[in-house]
Amino acid sequence: MKHYIAVDVGGTSIKYALMDEDANLLEQGEIPTSKTGLDDFVDQIVWIANQWKTKPVEALVMSAPGRIDEKSGYFYTGGALDYLHETDVQSLLEERLHIPVSVENDAKAAALAELWKGVLRNRNSGLVITLGTGIGGAVVIDGNVWHGFTHAAGELSGIPVHWNTRVTSTMPTWTTQNCVRALLERYAVRKGLPADTMNGRLFFEALELGDQEAEEELQWFCETLATGLFALQYVLDVEIVAVGGGISRQPAMIAALRNALESVYARMPVYCPASMPQVEACAFSNDANLIGALYHYKTRQKQQEEL
Repeated sequence: MKHYIAVDVGGTSIKYALMDEDANLLEQGEIPTSKTGLDDFVDQIVWIANQWKTKPVEALVMSAPGRIDEKSGYFYTGGALDYLHETDVQSLLEERLHIPVSVENDAKAAALAELWKGVLRNRNSGLVITLGTGIGGAVVIDGNVWHGFTHAAGELSGIPVHWNTRVTSTMPTWTTQNCVRALLERYAVRKGLPADTMNGRLFFEALELGDQEAEEELQWFCETLATGLFALQYVLDVEIVAVGGGISRQPAMIAALRNALESVYARMPVYCPASMPQVEACAFSNDANLIGALYHYKTRQKQQEEL
């Protein structure tokens, strides 16, 4: 059996696992992400790899935030981890570990997991949108994740939502409107609660109890989210939109988004060229990036063997 070390780097924590070639998680762990610099970060990854130094490990596969060259593992940006900006993390790790290392953007890794074993399996085209503190995304075209000219395709958070104003660094964007925190903060304000006391569990508990303000905020959230998806359909024309992030595990949210999207299309004339995509919750949640990172490596290996 082949073994792989999979690492999912986040701004707060690093999740890691020992996996087999079918993405079965054999052992797992999690540590806080270093805030002190690149050297300490590399030391952390080496420490993780050393947990299984007695096993025959084929490669270390990683997902991480930022604009990343998926072929070379070079970080043009590192998301919230500034010390990853303009670094060749893949080479640094290979020098320390003496095994192959591959790196993929986290949202694109999530899409790869869905392509391999999830709701995008056997689909030709799709959009993965992950709702959390921001809006992550990945575009699937002809059964492959589209990385874009500068490896930035699918970065949805910064899309302007008010085109009748000049673009500035402070203008409203899709993430300020449709990240999960925005939903919770708007609801907290309506209930007269401190914003930092509200979380997704409390919100959806209130929704189940028939709280009118919760129902209205979810409806508004899904209407604006559906409007953004409608606009993207004019460009992408995909078969399916897969929604990820913790909120996607709430059936009420997926149902509300489907209803909102149907309402958008019902208002359009029959000659509207944008077809309505199927909306599904992502099959994978916390482990999606680990699974996608492995699939990225396996796909790259196959491509190299075919050359």
